[in-house]
Amino acid sequence: MTGLASIKAPQVGSWEAARDAFRWPALADYNIATDCLSAPAGRPALVVVAPDRTTEVSFGRLDDLSSRLAGVLRGLGVGVGDRVAVKLPQSAEMAIAVLATLKLGAVVVTVSNVLGVDAVAHRLEDSGALVLVCAGGIGERELAERTGATLLVTGDEGWLGGALDGHEPLTSFASSGADDPALLLYTSGTTGSSKGVLHGHRVLLGHHAIDLAWDHVREGDVAYSPVDWSWAGGLMLGLLVPLAYGITVVAYREPRFDAERTVAIMRDTGVSVGLFPPTALRVLQRSGALTKETMATLRLRVLISGAEAVESELASWARDELGLSVNNAFGQTEANALIGHANVLGELDPRCLGRPYPGHEVAILDARQQPVGPGVVGEIAVRADDPVCMLRYWNAPEATAAKFRNGWLLTGDSAHADADGNLYFHGRADDIIKSGGYRLGPAEIEGAILAHPDVAECAVVGLPDPQRGQEVTAFVVLGADVVPSPELTTELQSRVRAEVGAHAYPRHIEYVDGLAKSSTGKVDRASLRRAYGPVTDEASR
Repeated sequence: MTGLASIKAPQVGSWEAARDAFRWPALADYNIATDCLSAPAGRPALVVVAPDRTTEVSFGRLDDLSSRLAGVLRGLGVGVGDRVAVKLPQSAEMAIAVLATLKLGAVVVTVSNVLGVDAVAHRLEDSGALVLVCAGGIGERELAERTGATLLVTGDEGWLGGALDGHEPLTSFASSGADDPALLLYTSGTTGSSKGVLHGHRVLLGHHAIDLAWDHVREGDVAYSPVDWSWAGGLMLGLLVPLAYGITVVAYREPRFDAERTVAIMRDTGVSVGLFPPTALRVLQRSGALTKETMATLRLRVLISGAEAVESELASWARDELGLSVNNAFGQTEANALIGHANVLGELDPRCLGRPYPGHEVAILDARQQPVGPGVVGEIAVRADDPVCMLRYWNAPEATAAKFRNGWLLTGDSAHADADGNLYFHGRADDIIKSGGYRLGPAEIEGAILAHPDVAECAVVGLPDPQRGQEVTAFVVLGADVVPSPELTTELQSRVRAEVGAHAYPRHIEYVDGLAKSSTGKVDRASLRRAYGPVTDEASR
């Protein structure tokens, strides 16, 4: 069987050579669980960090426990194509539940613990989940009753203490094709009801270029990310990709990201590969927890980021203070890890999204789905038959038809490419600001503001204006003990004028205590537009 580790991008040393040398293998029989459990049985698969202990789980033990749980699920009536909802934090239990479901040829529906009751109910009802695997917390039994799902509870002691050992392991599994359904991941739903995104088993193979983003996977690597495994980026890059490469995954999840605790965990578990969204990197930077001195106590050799742009100031900190490059990877739930940086192929401008990874045919298209030239803003699209692309939206044929057009999957993200093929992000198509005849993406403006040392977070939106159509408006969260002032407003506006252009500077700057975010941690610009509505005066508030 073809496995992820067998289709690594060639180690050829340049973007052009890697692109030209890569060929997709024939994708026939393939199962994510089989690939993720193919490493030597004695090798550590998981290091589970809890407040009172750290537990190591080998690949052999993970295989055995997931086979035993697969037997339990089959006894509950789960078969090929059925949906199993997994509502658990980063844990051995979540890894076991995901792999057990996939062994049966069933479909994993990941459900984050941060979601409210109605959002969870929507996912259970929309997916038609037969089973809800959870910790049995407050309200979860009621959710199962409300939606008709059978409740399977991990219990207070979890499954590492022997609770599954009394169940016979399943020994025969459903055969799976690369295109057979495997994962049903729901979007963060910032602009309406969350949509179910159905992926085939092939999606894991579509992440082959993460080997490049990780400066090539090495034997003995240990991977960690604070990103919730219930979301596409966390599930794929934080759990399944490293397991398929045969390296160890650290499982630890706390309600709130803590820089000091994170550095301690990386030190104690020997993390060498870290996946941190830019928001977490900024916390690490500004906390002073990660410095040249602390780096000397760590094995950390590469950082990968995603979900939003990494501004130049943050990239410079990582390079100068930590001695590391930040390899940013771009994608979305429907098509993840398409574009990014890979230091082993040559450094790129840190302000750009990166280049298409080898094997992914990506283009910038106009409204008629025709490619545009360098410097022209259009929509990022990827060929629809790419293994990393979703099969379809769940129960949403019209949305599926709108997403796939003329052989392309349209991402809804706008960008332009330069003459070298570097892609520069302008924003979500619905985040583009149309002001005074200009089409402005928020990312570049936000990057200029975020580079100011007094700024902790920033979001830029366009608000209605009778003369310009929309006015550029910045919502700024300041650092600790920083007080808003007219002088600071002028500084921020001047910075944007100088770095982006006078046409893009924010005439209005709103100082706020925090920014609304989606459940995946992305800034929810739509909520800012709804909350603040039209702006009619010139003074920053």
